[in-house]
Amino acid sequence: MENGLVTADGTKVLTVEEYDRFVQAVPNKFRPIFEVNVITGLRYIELQRLYKNPGWYFQDRNQIILPKEAQKKVKQKAPKRIIDKLPSTFPCLFNAFLDGRRPPERTTWWDNLSRWSERARIEPKVSPKTPRKTIESWMLKAGIPEIEIYSRQGHDPITSLMHYQSLSFTDYEMRDIEKRLTEWGILRK
Repeated sequence: MENGLVTADGTKVLTVEEYDRFVQAVPNKFRPIFEVNVITGLRYIELQRLYKNPGWYFQDRNQIILPKEAQKKVKQKAPKRIIDKLPSTFPCLFNAFLDGRRPPERTTWWDNLSRWSERARIEPKVSPKTPRKTIESWMLKAGIPEIEIYSRQGHDPITSLMHYQSLSFTDYEMRDIEKRLTEWGILRK
């Protein structure tokens, strides 16, 4: 059942209901990888690098500070990027992430996401870009200032959020998004 929440580049964006359904389809040993990926909005290569460099997470401040070498973009101008506004439960999730399986290679991850999409009955299928595009679209649609999204996600302000202009969540989906972002500590009302 396709809901039309697809960015201009063809990436599936999840509703909260789809996110919850998808997470249930992910085997427990891979679940922390997917959940950390969505909550942080890291690019998949950044997530793999974070796993190898757990010192980038500062538990006392509950934030991830990515140095320049952690970031995927060759043109990256910022010397570091801070991912903050993480859930109060993030330290437990991060420990599960580190104690679990290392994030697989991108092609293996793509195959896993595809298989779990079928199991969760999500169409189009979840891809490695889905976690990042999902959290970004939720943040944008929930009214988080674009400058906060730019800096958290490491975007160039001129071109960054064009993908999300055409996404249209229902009122019910927006209530779910705002509730989830509040639970995660990203949206503060």
